[in-house]
Amino acid sequence: MSVCIPNVLLRAATTLTHYSDIFEYVYFARPDTVIDGIDVDESRRNMGFKLAETIKQQLGPKVLDEIDVVIPIPETATTSAQCVATALGKPYVSGFVKNRYIFRTFIMPNQEQRRKGVRAKLNPMPQKFRGKNVLLVDDSIVRGTTSREIVLMAREAGARKVFFSSCAPPITYVSPFLLTLTPEVTFKL
Repeated sequence: MSVCIPNVLLRAATTLTHYSDIFEYVYFARPDTVIDGIDVDESRRNMGFKLAETIKQQLGPKVLDEIDVVIPIPETATTSAQCVATALGKPYVSGFVKNRYIFRTFIMPNQEQRRKGVRAKLNPMPQKFRGKNVLLVDDSIVRGTTSREIVLMAREAGARKVFFSSCAPPITYVSPFLLTLTPEVTFKL
């Protein structure tokens, strides 16, 4: 904050540097949003193409050949998953139906509620999984609760093999404003 008096400038506080929170681009913002001049939909597309390159490098051609379909975890991973499928030359398949009345399971207060919340939020379509090797694309991994439950659900729906990926970059700095994390949460930084 600055106070302007003719010929005098008094500064009451230092100017803070603004840093955007990656979760705005990955998860919270709508795809039609522009933050700090960056198109959210385009950033999700870029994350998908970068994820595809990482998958190619880490899995190699032999394992990539095993993947039958790319399935997004709705809804914020949808754009990234489409780009992953395109870059890998694999079919894109919607394999989960999202319950629009269940919200943000990763902020639920305890592990059991988060586990049940994921089950209530996502319903796998067995015909999309049965007998297939699937590459699941999620928007992020915060605690891993959602990821573990989703992989289990894909297996229960009949997937032969499940590969799980996240299009978000690794968390390197925890924002105190993002969410209230319970004490058992640890990040692998």
